[in-house]
Amino acid sequence: MEISIIFEPAFQGQKAGAVWIVESDENRRWFKKQSDLDAGSAIFTPEGREIGHEAILRSIWNVQEHYPDWSRITVSGVVLTNELSRELRDEGDMMEMEEGFALVRA
Repeated sequence: MEISIIFEPAFQGQKAGAVWIVESDENRRWFKKQSDLDAGSAIFTPEGREIGHEAILRSIWNVQEHYPDWSRITVSGVVLTNELSRELRDEGDMMEMEEGFALVRA
């Protein structure tokens, strides 16, 4: 199963399936308009309301717990740092992308 975690505060793109999107007024409006999202999709607020290293890791780990059969987690709106790569190396293969990165289960 592929899951998207979106940290962009004003996401305007197309998504289907399982999506976790950071809370903002714009994202709340986007979320309400969607009809192709998995029932487990959600709007979330990062702990401490900061989008930093710990919030990114916690979001990925929460998604992994919520979707134990995940095959790919795409994270957008953030940059893949060396620190994140080190923390996640045992979770799967990392792929940098223009809008963020993907974690692919090995």
